[in-house]
Amino acid sequence: MKFHRILAGLGLMSCVLGPVACRREEKPIASVTPPKAPLAPWTWHALGGLLVVEGEVDEPTELVLKGTTLNERRFVEFGPVRWEMYRPAKGEKAELRTRDGKLLAHWDFDQPAPSLDGPPPTPELKLQSDPRKPEPKKPEPRQPEPKRPEPKQLEPSKPAPRTPETMQLRPRPAPRTPEPKKVEPKKLEPVRPEPKSIEPPKPAHPKPAPPRPEVLKPGPLPAPGPKPLPPSSGSGSTWPGAGEGLNLLRGPRGQRQVCLTFDGGSTSEVAVDVLDSLKARGLRCTFFLTGAFIQTFPQIVRRIDREGHEIGNHTMDHPHLAPNGARDSKWTKERFQQELLAADQAFFRLLGRPMDPLWRAPYGEHTVELRKWAEELGYRHVGWSEGADTLDWATLKERKLYRTGNAILDRLHDRMERQDGDGLIVLMHLGSARPAEDRPARVLGPFLDRALTNGWRFVSAGSYLQTGGKPAWERNRRATLLASGASSASGTAAQH
Repeated sequence: MKFHRILAGLGLMSCVLGPVACRREEKPIASVTPPKAPLAPWTWHALGGLLVVEGEVDEPTELVLKGTTLNERRFVEFGPVRWEMYRPAKGEKAELRTRDGKLLAHWDFDQPAPSLDGPPPTPELKLQSDPRKPEPKKPEPRQPEPKRPEPKQLEPSKPAPRTPETMQLRPRPAPRTPEPKKVEPKKLEPVRPEPKSIEPPKPAHPKPAPPRPEVLKPGPLPAPGPKPLPPSSGSGSTWPGAGEGLNLLRGPRGQRQVCLTFDGGSTSEVAVDVLDSLKARGLRCTFFLTGAFIQTFPQIVRRIDREGHEIGNHTMDHPHLAPNGARDSKWTKERFQQELLAADQAFFRLLGRPMDPLWRAPYGEHTVELRKWAEELGYRHVGWSEGADTLDWATLKERKLYRTGNAILDRLHDRMERQDGDGLIVLMHLGSARPAEDRPARVLGPFLDRALTNGWRFVSAGSYLQTGGKPAWERNRRATLLASGASSASGTAAQH
């Protein structure tokens, strides 16, 4: 009896301790890390006279683009990369590698730029057959069906030969003789003798006839607005150095200076913050304003002018002039120059003087031809330096381009402190759709203080041209042209 009780007690203990032992043997579940998003592929495209290389890296690295004549290096942080350089000569082939020799891309710049419109074709994978599963039967080739004999076309029956027996003799009709036409007699008109004109005797010294006054026919009135400049007829009738097609991308080196430029297109969310930061430190820079911005925010434009900043032309409505590096055919010389003059006319009506002799193409789209046409009106083109586009316009929707405000200015500071950072032209904007607490303009003051402490000077784009030996252009040479356009426009408005 005791023996049975002992066995029963052991069975109860095994039931109690069994689940505990099973729980101890359970292994912890390993954490699964989500896969990384694929990096953007490396590609290139031409932008006017520039070669633009774009891609993405996931860690700080040094890029090396080496070819027959190319030998460019650049250190980049993580994220999207936009690398601008002068376009190489024809026949150039180059490899893009990291510093440790990893090959990223190989390009032949004479060939069309790679397209990213669709995904690259995936190679076909050959699957090994499973011995456990029967292979599907291959369809037997169909035997060609026998050709059906085509029905013979019946030839039309030929008419029987005509014989005298089958022919019926019919009398031929007699030929008709044409009736004679009646000739109507002509009516004879009496001959009238022509009167002889009696000429007056000619004087010995005839007097010249007085000139007849010309009758002016009413024509269409000239359209209001600025008129195109007259063609140049000598060395003094055009701007000195015009026709060069200049594209200013940076200033001279060795002077530890940088040029901040701000584009004003259609909005002005950060304009006051930018102007406050510059005024507190006594700094002057260059602004490029559209005619639409001037008409919408006149008080801001007056303040920019009052505080001594340089103001250049950014066209009237910020259009696409040269997408894909080629001028759009609709932008003829007359229409393009009118686009620039319309913006300058809005500025002239507000402040009574023309814009400074500078312009910047919207979206960075310009050609040599467009730049020469602008120089005929007295505007030199100012772009921006490689790696100095802050991308402060990017919002959270542009995941690959978006950076916080602090990260943008930290990246700009690192770009300035590089070996080729002296003489940069920096691109920023007066409008921003970013969250208010994450705009670079909110922390522009501390960035300027750090740069000034490190010995940097902030100058205008016109100062770069003067230091580079370019002849100065007098902006008031456009005053007569803009005043006539403004007066005709105001007169037309008064009539209506």
